[in-house]
Amino acid sequence: MAKIVFHRVSGSKKKDKSLDVDDKFISLQNRHEGTMIVKFKGPEEKIMEICQFFDGLDDMETVPVDIDDTGAVEHYFRGISPIRDDEEDGLPIKKFNVTLQLRKELI
Repeated sequence: MAKIVFHRVSGSKKKDKSLDVDDKFISLQNRHEGTMIVKFKGPEEKIMEICQFFDGLDDMETVPVDIDDTGAVEHYFRGISPIRDDEEDGLPIKKFNVTLQLRKELI
């Protein structure tokens, strides 16, 4: 199993946060122009924890993402969808999406 780590970099080491998410709760969808949709689904407790991490981010805030210890790649936070109720294998689950934009350096 892979893990994906999202970092919140505030400029203050005391306020910096990281969120480790097992890949069983995530699917990644790359879109055009470096946009990535991160789809989360799982039990309510886990999804609420993940949602709280992203809920406080500002549009265009930098969010480094490290997929399976390959090194953090900087993205901009672009938005979060509402949490939806669903069912999987007869069990209730929660779902939501986060949109990230690959951070490109201007030359």
